[in-house]
Amino acid sequence: MRLPLLCLFAAFLLGSAHAAEPFFQKNDIIALVGGEDMVVASEYGYLETLLARALPDYHLRFRSLAWEGDTVYEQRRDLNFPTWEEQLDKIGATVVICQFGQMESLDGKGKLPEFSAAYQKLIERLSGGGKRRIAVITPHETEPHPDEGTLFKTPLRDDSGAYSEAIADLTKSANFPCLRFSLHIKPEVQKTRDGLHLDRAGQFVLAANFRGLLTPSRTTIDFDFEGGRFRNPEEVHLASLIVAKNKLWFDYWRVQNWAFLAGDRTNQPSSRDWRDPSKRWFPAEREEFIPLIEAKEKEIDALAARLAGK
Repeated sequence: MRLPLLCLFAAFLLGSAHAAEPFFQKNDIIALVGGEDMVVASEYGYLETLLARALPDYHLRFRSLAWEGDTVYEQRRDLNFPTWEEQLDKIGATVVICQFGQMESLDGKGKLPEFSAAYQKLIERLSGGGKRRIAVITPHETEPHPDEGTLFKTPLRDDSGAYSEAIADLTKSANFPCLRFSLHIKPEVQKTRDGLHLDRAGQFVLAANFRGLLTPSRTTIDFDFEGGRFRNPEEVHLASLIVAKNKLWFDYWRVQNWAFLAGDRTNQPSSRDWRDPSKRWFPAEREEFIPLIEAKEKEIDALAARLAGK
């Protein structure tokens, strides 16, 4: 099967490489999948902020399906949680952005064949037989962390480069470019919080180079690496709207009391209308998040359009 993959590389200078044409299409619904770094990407909102600035008239919609601890081998979920296929179909995803391999690389080079086979199967599922476009972010090379209190007391074995090569190999038969993600930008700036997971600066590096590689935009973005925030107050506001929207989505999608919504406690009295036990109140109440999310996205679109007009 030909896999529609695009791997991403962080150029040595921010914004030094740009796509000739946008990878995205107008009104794309973009699902983010992966482990902790992809979860945090939505919590900071840098990726969406930069893409909203680059393509303000595209009205891109982001839905994070990332979960801490997810690997290509296993993605643990609660009882009756929807499958990947069901989730992607429900949100109408047209693009899936994947980031796997960072934690798997700690297994060493001996597990590369198993990793590649598992990743290929996962991507085939996520692509839905080609109906969804796939973009893949490779793992970054681990870097030493100065904090003596870090969990990692000894240097990490860094096989992330070999895993990035394995991911690149998955794209060769499809003739898609594979450009690897690296953190060798502004080397004086710490970009991970523990030598492995990206901090605010690292997340911005990822987002800036993602934008550069998948859009032709050369919009200047001034970012305070030390403070971990945009310098332009309106871009700070745009990011805050995106983060608020993502929190609403998180509460909708990743319901904390899933057992009462669709798990093994749906027949409990507290899961049903006390006036009519045949009715369940929770599913309908959950859907009230959707208009809140859509309203926030209208605010995001309006601000992105205003910024583009300046």
